[in-house]
Amino acid sequence: MRRVWAVFRAHPYVGNVLGYTALFASADVIQQSVLGGEHARPGIDWCQTARVATVGFCFHANFNYFWLRALERALPGGGIRAVTGKVAVDQMVAAPLTISAFYIGLSLLENKVDVFEDWRQKFWTSYKAVNFTLVPPVARTVFLGGIALTFTIFLCHLRQQKTRDFSPVFIARPRLFLFPFRPEPKMGVDIRHNKDRKVHRKEPKSQDIYLRLLVKLYRFLARRCNAPFNKVILRRLFMSRTNRPPISISRLIRKMKMPGRENRIAVIVGSVTDDVRIQDIPKLKICALRVTDGARRRILKAGGQVMTFDQLALASPKGQGTVLLSGPRKGREVYRHFGKAPGTPHAHTKPYIRSKGRKFEKARGRRARCGYKN
Repeated sequence: MRRVWAVFRAHPYVGNVLGYTALFASADVIQQSVLGGEHARPGIDWCQTARVATVGFCFHANFNYFWLRALERALPGGGIRAVTGKVAVDQMVAAPLTISAFYIGLSLLENKVDVFEDWRQKFWTSYKAVNFTLVPPVARTVFLGGIALTFTIFLCHLRQQKTRDFSPVFIARPRLFLFPFRPEPKMGVDIRHNKDRKVHRKEPKSQDIYLRLLVKLYRFLARRCNAPFNKVILRRLFMSRTNRPPISISRLIRKMKMPGRENRIAVIVGSVTDDVRIQDIPKLKICALRVTDGARRRILKAGGQVMTFDQLALASPKGQGTVLLSGPRKGREVYRHFGKAPGTPHAHTKPYIRSKGRKFEKARGRRARCGYKN
């Protein structure tokens, strides 16, 4: 079993798909050997088994493999709420698709005239809560194939029965059941989609391999841990350097002195710089992308600790006991030029001038000879 489990962990796609296909074909062999039917041939119809295996390999195995992984990403965890949501979504979406594909796929391979006949007569549903609760994600496809073994035997047996008395209203009038009304055409307007682009980064522009390894780590934690802390860290790792301003050690001390932040880890997705105006540095525990040599030396001398983000992921994977901080994003000199036009009433905007002096726009906006007059 250890070797089988090692193969599943090393090659999850190949192991799950081949295992599911083998179990799918085994269900048909068991059905023909044990249950049979009133119109069953003597022995085993290997052509029928090959058709069942083809349907299982081409659709069911691949669909269940990617569907279960997508469902685990959308609803992570094994709690009651997550399992209930998975079962509900699985029964509403996956169960009708897989059972419909079973009947329609076999009818297509048998070259039937009406490929929807079996599908209309013998549609069935199932439940898979145990799969989401106890089985790890790497082996869920094969576990589903094992659970589906009995159900597929039942489907194969049910499909071979020539039931003529099973004719409810929607079988007698399938067009009325499938298409109860004809939609009327509605008038509308064409919506312009040229402004629909969402302008935000989905990955960092930097090609630094260490930064990209951190992105890979926190992308995994944001997907698998039900905590907003990792999503915030991941989003800040994508940011440009102007949106990740450095924070000085003086501002860091001031922020960490607030009540309730004692013995917490200060997390900064950016740089921490030294401030020579600060004489006494308390014991700090920080995690940052970069710490200058002077700031690192003073923090360690005070008995503090400087962590990297991979160490933080081990110490606090969900962000417990941390404080997210950032530098002044509008602290750059360029922001002094933004705002109302220089010279207008109540404007404190710094003007763009050639030079400072008596002849260079000393009162811009106050007099016409100095640029313009408001």
